[in-house]
Amino acid sequence: MQKLLLTAAAVSALLTAGSANAAIVMGELTGGSAFNAGGVFQQLNPAPGLNVGNNNQQSNNLFAFDEQQGVTLLSAIGGLAAGTVVNSHYVFFDPGPSRRGIGYVDFDGDILSVLDGRSQMEMTDALLGNANVNYVSVNLRGLENQDSFNTVGNRINIDFTASNPGDYIRVLTAAPAVPEPSTWAMMIGGFGLVGGAMRRRRKAMPKVSFA
Repeated sequence: MQKLLLTAAAVSALLTAGSANAAIVMGELTGGSAFNAGGVFQQLNPAPGLNVGNNNQQSNNLFAFDEQQGVTLLSAIGGLAAGTVVNSHYVFFDPGPSRRGIGYVDFDGDILSVLDGRSQMEMTDALLGNANVNYVSVNLRGLENQDSFNTVGNRINIDFTASNPGDYIRVLTAAPAVPEPSTWAMMIGGFGLVGGAMRRRRKAMPKVSFA
């Protein structure tokens, strides 16, 4: 019984680790007129039917939400080769009047690429987008000359100035490696052998009695 419990617990832990998704960890708005007007970072968990774009938010906040996870790219894009496995996230700034927002967003996976052009985002909406989100005014997405960003490891630093309809980017992060089925079989078999050896060792231990 202990052998079975050991194996089940170990496999459960490995399944959890192997299927983990990269996600937004935190973010912050640190400067600019949007920050001075009370803007903050807001992570969204989109409900079905959320409209993003076309001035739907009209907020001083810096927004971000997770999109599809563990997706294999069908073609090369953003400097990444076809076949690369990524997790996708959407970061945007949609103020009412023209404002500047300076801040950052952290993820729990390293940033591989940032899609900041209209065509790049439009061609990846179906593959990488969040199924609960309606991406509107798609022909006006991307960044302009006054906008900038840089990435360091798992952090993207942004400096956006936007009004109508806002600034929108798609951030692709590294997806955790998931073992192949043959690897799972070897690991599970190994746990079984370890459990069996422990059981035999307990049986082989001499019994000590005292008069």
